[in-house]
Amino acid sequence: IMEISYRQGKKEDCNVLAEFVNIASDGIIDFMFHDLIPGVTPVQIVARNLESGDNPRSYKSAIVAECEKKIVGMALSIPSQFHKITDEMKQFFPADRLEHLKHFFSARVDNSLLLDTLCVDERFRDKGIGAELISLTKKKADKAGYNILSLIVLADNKNAQRLYWRCGFEPVENVELKPNKFIPHQGGCLLIMCKV
Repeated sequence: IMEISYRQGKKEDCNVLAEFVNIASDGIIDFMFHDLIPGVTPVQIVARNLESGDNPRSYKSAIVAECEKKIVGMALSIPSQFHKITDEMKQFFPADRLEHLKHFFSARVDNSLLLDTLCVDERFRDKGIGAELISLTKKKADKAGYNILSLIVLADNKNAQRLYWRCGFEPVENVELKPNKFIPHQGGCLLIMCKV
């Protein structure tokens, strides 16, 4: 039987966490960061951002699932007010990319903790790790004074949605996200929430 343990993210996890963020984004990270810094991959840029402890989306905001000292899953959550297009982003990203994602970044449930990334290594799926990470994130939300956990899921990601409905999430609204060569998904996204 596999022993799965859970802990807060650490700085040395950032490279692995960035890989998970990229997988979970299903093309959105590649779309945002491709060709922005010569010789630096989108995953490397995300890892650098995660290393900055002052950034809301840092390793400190992650709960990590481990099996035999290997990270097999992660849940990164931030207060929903940080889910937006910031002035820093406007300076860094080409305007057309931010325009493409404007509905995505303006979709939020106010005064909620946003589960920004949930990802489990595919070899470890269907073992309850995702549900446990959600449960731990609900506890984190409650401790931080939030009574709602929210998240955005791609409309065509039915596997993830099955987990979310089981964990008590309900749809709030459809969020427009047009497909492109990086984001080959139909139907945009769903903003969903559950009580903590």
